[in-house]
Amino acid sequence: MRERAGLETREGSFDGVYLRFGHRPGPGRPLLLCNGIGANLELALPLLQALGRRPVIIVDVPGTGGSPSTFLRPHFKVYARLLVSVVDHLGYGGQFDLAGVSWGGGLAQQIAFSQSARVSHLVLMATSPGVVMMPGQLNALWRMATPQRYLSRRYMARHAGTLYGGAMRQRGELMRQHARLTQAPSVLGYTQQLACIAQFSSLPWLHRIACPSLILSGDDDPLIHPLNARLMGHLIPNSQTRILPGAGHLFMVMQPRRTAALIDDFLSAARPERSTPTINNVRGE
Repeated sequence: MRERAGLETREGSFDGVYLRFGHRPGPGRPLLLCNGIGANLELALPLLQALGRRPVIIVDVPGTGGSPSTFLRPHFKVYARLLVSVVDHLGYGGQFDLAGVSWGGGLAQQIAFSQSARVSHLVLMATSPGVVMMPGQLNALWRMATPQRYLSRRYMARHAGTLYGGAMRQRGELMRQHARLTQAPSVLGYTQQLACIAQFSSLPWLHRIACPSLILSGDDDPLIHPLNARLMGHLIPNSQTRILPGAGHLFMVMQPRRTAALIDDFLSAARPERSTPTINNVRGE
């Protein structure tokens, strides 16, 4: 077991699938964070550090980070069962808070729907309702379709602005800092994640997500058009949507303190009595 910034890194077998996962103990409900496509848990460290003492759980899905590849049905229901098994393994049998980034936002939507009694609050960041979505920029989506950015730091440096927008367009040191935390996913694991999102759409059941939800999006995100956040905010009854001016796809790690403050304020608020979707702009990167 290794520890970094309070995050204990462990490994174990769940339903026959070997996983590496991170856990930071603490008071109150844990926050389960679902990471982006191909992303190892270290990429979320800036945000997790900014979240302070809040207990957190994050899992390397098969083929990413320290979790070896395995053949599984590429469906969010399968990934959802694995992640909830980790939560249960750590002794959290009651409710937990849930957050998802990009690809992990689709996974978080699936967990919030299929485990509705367990999820207290939901945070969706830089994500969409799935394959039926307002597309981002085609050149960014094309480059995202391969794991090349994880395999070559030179490739990452050349295309970070095109892929991620926001602060990555001008601040090369942020890109280099991000690249140092990356660990290349396996081809099998990345392909399974692509196949998973290619058959996913939450549009038919988003209106059935009952927990309070916060939807965050950057207005300079080449991969996920901010209209997707507005659409999800319209469909999820008890939600609020915030569009961050100047923020790109990775605002949660480029501006971790600002993002953590939004998340903390939301998770600490009392459960609203009425369903009132709202759309606001807040200052971002």
